[in-house]
Amino acid sequence: MTTQSRRGFTLIELLVVIAIIAVLIGLLLPAVQKVRESANRVRCMNNLKQMALGCLLHESTVNRFPSNGFHYRFIGDPEKGNGVDQPGGWHFNILPYIEQQNLYGMGLGKSDAERRETGKQMNATVVSLFICPSRGGAAPIKSVFTAFTNINPPSHFARSDYAGNGGSNTTGWSSYMSTNQTGVIFSRAGTKLEEISDGASNTYLIGERFLNPDFYNEGSSGGNDQGWAGGHDFDNYRATDYRSSDPTTSSTYAPRRDRAGVNIRESFGGPHSTFQMAFCDGTVRSMSYSISPENHNRYGNRMDGQVITE
Repeated sequence: MTTQSRRGFTLIELLVVIAIIAVLIGLLLPAVQKVRESANRVRCMNNLKQMALGCLLHESTVNRFPSNGFHYRFIGDPEKGNGVDQPGGWHFNILPYIEQQNLYGMGLGKSDAERRETGKQMNATVVSLFICPSRGGAAPIKSVFTAFTNINPPSHFARSDYAGNGGSNTTGWSSYMSTNQTGVIFSRAGTKLEEISDGASNTYLIGERFLNPDFYNEGSSGGNDQGWAGGHDFDNYRATDYRSSDPTTSSTYAPRRDRAGVNIRESFGGPHSTFQMAFCDGTVRSMSYSISPENHNRYGNRMDGQVITE
């Protein structure tokens, strides 16, 4: 009678197999992450496209692009129309044009006390179109600032990852009555299409905003302490001014990729390998962070008459 032995894996062979699997996983993960980021960037571009179309529909309906409201102590009020009396910023003003009519009209027909409470609820309502998927964290953020004028003190706010083009002139930006800016979306002024003398295809409309990753889900940063529903503030508009006359502050508002430890509230930018901007003709373009400060500044100015050479 013969016996047949059954040979199993030795410990060394098992460790080799585990090592090979670990190497394969290590090779695969970057590819998966790259594909995921590519998909997120496409979704982000689509967000900008839909918002840009909303701005253009607003312009074709009321003959001007959305204004940016009063200032950070106010949020949008559906009873105040879409002119200089509207305290809400551009996000609020385009809600009816991006299939968010119900959100826009939450306070319609209500008493002042009721509008203060519904406004508080609106301020904390997340709109997926306003969120870049690469940043995640779409949940409402705990409010640090609560001293609002036209709503009850909020416990949370919903952020937006996108900002309007305030322009290349930073003088007077702190005033919500400002009318001397060179961009398209700023303060209480609503820019008309014919006022964009440099051409709609040569002028920024809205774009991704720079944000320190430490503050994606935290509301104590000066560039991320208000929600999308608020008025004129660095949370919803950014600058292209690069202050070329002062070498110590040159490129202060240059576009920047999100980076921990950097706290700048004025710049465009984003989490992707390029930053994405919607232009006044409705197109969306991926822009290089290495764009010259002069060209970035010119894209931000609707009426400087300067030639953009890329």
